[in-house]
Amino acid sequence: MASECCLSVTKYFLFLFNLIFFLLGLSILGFGLWIIFAETSFLIPPLRYLSLSLFSYLLVISGSVTLLLGFFGSLGALKEVKCMLAIYFILLTVLLAAQIIGTVLLFTQRTAFENSLHEHVTGLIKSFGKNNTNLKHFQEPLELLQTQAHCCGWNGETDWELVPCSCFYKNSTNNATDHISSPCPCPLLSNSTCWVYEQNCKHVIKNWLDAHLMIILGVVLALAVAEICGTILSMCLYNWVSVD
Repeated sequence: MASECCLSVTKYFLFLFNLIFFLLGLSILGFGLWIIFAETSFLIPPLRYLSLSLFSYLLVISGSVTLLLGFFGSLGALKEVKCMLAIYFILLTVLLAAQIIGTVLLFTQRTAFENSLHEHVTGLIKSFGKNNTNLKHFQEPLELLQTQAHCCGWNGETDWELVPCSCFYKNSTNNATDHISSPCPCPLLSNSTCWVYEQNCKHVIKNWLDAHLMIILGVVLALAVAEICGTILSMCLYNWVSVD
């Protein structure tokens, strides 16, 4: 009787666990596809850069594997199908290995990613104002970052040949839309109403990456612990089904 109760608890716990995994897989897959196909986010360098390319495709693969995990784990646990439980165990092991590789890449490729981001953004700044339809996708997000993060240029205002409006801080008497207007009214105003942001955007982005790196690693660690628990539970359920 106690063993049957244990079996039921394990079965339904594994089912709920994998239902969450299924939804998580959809999110990871969507995020990976967004990185690959998004054209409007200037913070994402072209996929010719190895580090981001590997990271985005790893997300797509991990998301797809997680979707399959959720399917086989939920159905295998609910219906007590040995074949599905075995496939679930194998997929869970593969996903755990992919997370370990992803964590290693995050540490080893971080400098390469920061360097590629530097080259990409400085290239955009040098091309700023040119009549290029591809650059128009990046121009507005770049100015929006400078306006909202109160920064100017990648290394500072000297990156710009002509400092754009988004680099200027204006007092409360000016309309907020002036930050991204063209032509810029600030150079025509006195120094008492206009100032250029002293902080560079590289510092802002680096702080963002530093702040979120530990969150990402924390999530990966929590998932790894959950996946190890999932492998143990799936094997227990597999053995119980075999005995029955």
